[in-house]
Amino acid sequence: MREVRSMHIGPFNVHETEKICPLEECQKTYRYAGLDHFLPRCSNFGYDVVEYIGYAVWRESRTAQEIKTILQQQHNLTICESEIAILARKFVNYMVEAQKDKQPEIKHFLRRGGGFFLYFDAMHPGDGAAHLMCAVAEEIANKVQVVLGSAKLPTESTETAAAFLRELKEKYGNPLAGICDMLASNLAAFKEVFPEVQLLICHFHFLRSVGKNFLEYENTKLQGTLKQYDITKLLKKFLMQCKESIEANPKLAAYLTYSEAEYRSAFHSLPEPVKAYCKTLWILAYEQELNGYGFPFDRSDLVYLQRMKKVYDSLRECPHDSKELLELKMLLANILEDSDLKKNMVAMEKKVEDFDRLRAIMKIAPAEGGKGLNDDGEECNMTMMEKQLKAFIESDTIKKQTDKDYKKMINQIRKYWKMLFAKPVEVRLPNGEVVHVYPQRTSNLMERLFREFQRLEYKRTGMGTLSRTVCAMIAETPMMKNLECPEYMDIILNGQPNLAGRFAELDKAHFQERIKQPQDREKLPAALKKISKDPNFHKIFIKSTKKEKKAA
Repeated sequence: MREVRSMHIGPFNVHETEKICPLEECQKTYRYAGLDHFLPRCSNFGYDVVEYIGYAVWRESRTAQEIKTILQQQHNLTICESEIAILARKFVNYMVEAQKDKQPEIKHFLRRGGGFFLYFDAMHPGDGAAHLMCAVAEEIANKVQVVLGSAKLPTESTETAAAFLRELKEKYGNPLAGICDMLASNLAAFKEVFPEVQLLICHFHFLRSVGKNFLEYENTKLQGTLKQYDITKLLKKFLMQCKESIEANPKLAAYLTYSEAEYRSAFHSLPEPVKAYCKTLWILAYEQELNGYGFPFDRSDLVYLQRMKKVYDSLRECPHDSKELLELKMLLANILEDSDLKKNMVAMEKKVEDFDRLRAIMKIAPAEGGKGLNDDGEECNMTMMEKQLKAFIESDTIKKQTDKDYKKMINQIRKYWKMLFAKPVEVRLPNGEVVHVYPQRTSNLMERLFREFQRLEYKRTGMGTLSRTVCAMIAETPMMKNLECPEYMDIILNGQPNLAGRFAELDKAHFQERIKQPQDREKLPAALKKISKDPNFHKIFIKSTKKEKKAA
């Protein structure tokens, strides 16, 4: 007898009797199969509990403690946190098995509109964890995206990436095109597995790589200057001094309660100590000017110094009597009058201007964009873009630059030209019509998948790193993203009303397969059975071995 729990009944006891055919040649087991529709064999929790926990963990990112509390209060089910973790992993295993079971249907689904594009990438959480590689397919009919597979790789090498892609090829065939970042091992692996398939590189990754190489020297110099003068520490210290002196004076303290409109209309008439405080605060808030793309699209150090320079220039133009404004002016002069800094800022600003021209041509990470890393790149005329980029690198302002970084930029663009501006993919629709389709210009699809996975795991586990999570989790865990895809779920359910019914169907099918397999009916002699049960059997074995050695 065992106590079991399900969502629709609650806790109840099951007393199961199995009967075995006494005939030696049969030995068939007979049992009541009615429980198998909602309760796995040798389990204390029903399929509906597994389904509930799976959705709670992988879609809602609830913690084990939250799930335990909800099940106890709302469903009268008592379950420990370790059991919740086990059932969450079991849910992943069931989903992976369901996808394998419906592999032909998923393949047909991906090709219903003529084929699919394959995006693949890997993330590495660090601290000795494996690389987590994922592949997402986007069928072209309705742009539906499905995570086809994920694997934990010891290294992101050509061999390991090729093995991962080879498995996908065996299951789903060739994609219309592949899209990945610029990692050499990924490019080589794709060409090895899909030699006849067009491979494109992500425009965002490409432009980021070009920009890093192009702006790195001057940016490093600016970082060194900021570190040398420790200006942030000095500005923060000055800001606190201003705030304390303002708060100590009731008349000045009233200005800190102004609204935004009041500050805008009356800023020029503010007392000078309050002005010094506001100007310093504006300098330190330089990150508000960034767009969330990261370097080289956001040049945080340059923006920081440019804000300092704007405040410094305004202080030099007008004479001031207050010690706060004079102190701020001297503080900024200490760093901004550095001749090397001036030279590097001018060089950086010129390069930024040219890089932003390239950025505008490729329509990636627009300076006015508010999407940050979620920007997929504007839809554009690729032929026109190709012509504009060619004109850019062949223009006199770029070709005649003596800085070697300009030549490196031109060489890098030419190296990847064919993978940036390949011809559109020709697709034959089921009705016979031939259309030309471009895949997404970026692999931001993969980046978002990994960022969302990280965010949800941080929320669920409370840890600030994924290294331990990736080490312990089932490799196919990122495939739980497919729970959000209705078309995919319709295929996986196979006509069942819910996942609980589908899991029961899978268990039944696998159980039938196991009982159909030939069983090894060889029996041990009764004497050997008794010896094997003897807890002191190893002592008998040691004695006999010693006797043999003496005899030899």
